[in-house]
Amino acid sequence: MILIILLLLFVSFAPAHAIGIKEGATAPDFSLDSVDGKVVSLSEYQDWVVVLIYWRANQDRSHLALKDGQDIYLRYKDKDVQVLGLTAGTENFEVVNQILRELSINFPVLKDLNRQMYGAYGIRVYPSTIIINRSGKVAYTLPGHALTYKNALEGHLQYILGEINEKEMQEMIYPHKLHVDKTVLKAHRRYNLALRLTEEGFIDQAIGAVEESIEAERNIAKSHILVGFLYLEKKEADKAIEAFNEAIKLDPLSHDAKTGLGGALILKGDFDGAIEILTVAVKSNPYPVMTYYELGRAYELKSEKNKALEMYKKALEKIVHKAILPSSISK
Repeated sequence: MILIILLLLFVSFAPAHAIGIKEGATAPDFSLDSVDGKVVSLSEYQDWVVVLIYWRANQDRSHLALKDGQDIYLRYKDKDVQVLGLTAGTENFEVVNQILRELSINFPVLKDLNRQMYGAYGIRVYPSTIIINRSGKVAYTLPGHALTYKNALEGHLQYILGEINEKEMQEMIYPHKLHVDKTVLKAHRRYNLALRLTEEGFIDQAIGAVEESIEAERNIAKSHILVGFLYLEKKEADKAIEAFNEAIKLDPLSHDAKTGLGGALILKGDFDGAIEILTVAVKSNPYPVMTYYELGRAYELKSEKNKALEMYKKALEKIVHKAILPSSISK
């Protein structure tokens, strides 16, 4: 049961709190270093529309917001729209830069080293998106990354730019006025049911629910990750490997999928293969408790006791120092 316990340590649901700064307020100015060493100030973009995306490295929804922001940046930069990413100084910036390269992000990403902008803008959810109009006022805020995030972001931008009227904007941004794919909604509902069943220890029922989620929509990586861990719990290594490989195809950055794949390879007796993929995962994962644990198991089963103890010690250090944060599986 230890794999399920570790998995659930990383599972949490997005908070429903809004972003603290009020729409209509003057956007706090800043001058921050970018990850490539340049100083960027909000005041540089006077009379521009600015989209701020405050994100976190170990979170799938943040990666999705960055990709949506990149698309918006490419299509609207010639209309005096600037996208800026912000990330806290507590991040591992080697990991941050790796993510930016893998996602092909080329708008500026700034380092909020003392989390002053985190406080000034009232960031409570990751990702948080703030749209600042040409007058320097906060026009709109978008907490999280909902299914309609990109529609909402683009609708607000088009309205600010005068390309659509208010009625057209409302039709873009409100879910009940959009044609939302019912299969995607079903997939998310069945996934959430599978999580609850997992927490209660009903493994077979959880597998049934998450497989229904995958049947409804195959392109959701976290569903494949969850079913992979459930198959690991049942010692069905081949099915787990298939699930984790599918998740990695959908999300090559997923630390959870790589960690799970390492665990499945251990179950198959491929300790060297497990160590190889887990070593990759641990280097790029800023919160690698479970990955260190699986590495410890692999080395222990190879009878490399010193290496095993080293990995277990690192896992325990992360727990003692409270470095566990919600993982990308639900974020």
